[in-house]
Amino acid sequence: MMRRILLLEEPGWGGVHTMTRTLADALTAQGWQVTALPWQQTQWATLVDAAKRHDVLVAAHNFGPTYCGAALKAITGKPLVSWVHGPLLDVLHEARASVLKRLWLRLLYKQVSQFVCVSRTTQDSLLGFITLGKQQRCTVVPNAIAAMPEGQPIHVHAGHGGDGVAPLLLGYVGRLSAEKRPHLLLDTLRFLPDEAQLGIVGEGPLHRQVVHGGMDLLAQGRLHFLGKHPNGESLYKPWQMTLLTSRYEGCPMTALESLACGVPCVTLPIPAMRELYDRDAPYLLARGDAPVALAEAVMTLRNLPPQQVRDDMARIVARHHVDGFVGSWQEVLRTC
Repeated sequence: MMRRILLLEEPGWGGVHTMTRTLADALTAQGWQVTALPWQQTQWATLVDAAKRHDVLVAAHNFGPTYCGAALKAITGKPLVSWVHGPLLDVLHEARASVLKRLWLRLLYKQVSQFVCVSRTTQDSLLGFITLGKQQRCTVVPNAIAAMPEGQPIHVHAGHGGDGVAPLLLGYVGRLSAEKRPHLLLDTLRFLPDEAQLGIVGEGPLHRQVVHGGMDLLAQGRLHFLGKHPNGESLYKPWQMTLLTSRYEGCPMTALESLACGVPCVTLPIPAMRELYDRDAPYLLARGDAPVALAEAVMTLRNLPPQQVRDDMARIVARHHVDGFVGSWQEVLRTC
């Protein structure tokens, strides 16, 4: 039975926003009635009225939207689904959440009818923080790759590596914030040959700090800050590889989108990335957490047969097709 879904979204730029749009579009294409409302920008009376007229509340994130969803559930009695993107224990540790905040979250999460986690890594972290009640369920539904627009072209300042050597063009797409550890990008670049160049697409609170830390690389023409751009294939296709240096991830869209565009994404071996890569492309994982290990992984990848890499990436992308994603979500929503 197709039902009416109220999707409480958190507008912004990044993987969570991308997946919110993907879910809304995929459910609509399957005949579901989906109303997506930005919970912070919508008047409370409008939210309450919408909740009364819909069958299931879906919070696009397990923090703000879930807080709102729990209040709406208390008023309307409608079931609440909370979408959990990142490993909760790591997120709370990074935020230095107090004992009172953790206690409040445990009480709040008792109001959730069903949790949907984007990976086993995320699920394990959630279940390490809470104990599910008898009426609660937790399901893993990995993120999916929808068709991507071409996007706004990016001007890549590609020079040469000296002596006529072709440049090795590397990219980073994401927020410049503490949990993403962008300073490791600079250290990795310093361990690579002179022909390696890095383009950074994105903004964030550490932007100035990263610019200051990379002054030597900027002077050498090896580092380029390209600002914030709309999502699309153009974010990835200029590069030969993308890099990911996060302290933690759930099921990173940066990596999935890069692979879908035919561009390998080389990362540090955090649990979510091992979950994503171990079966098909373990060489995309550095052998340690240090920048030198990430640089070594870049050089290893550079010497692998291109067809092998393309085939391995294609298998990973195939496991994250929208059809499987929306089918799993429909099953979740029907049980509510």
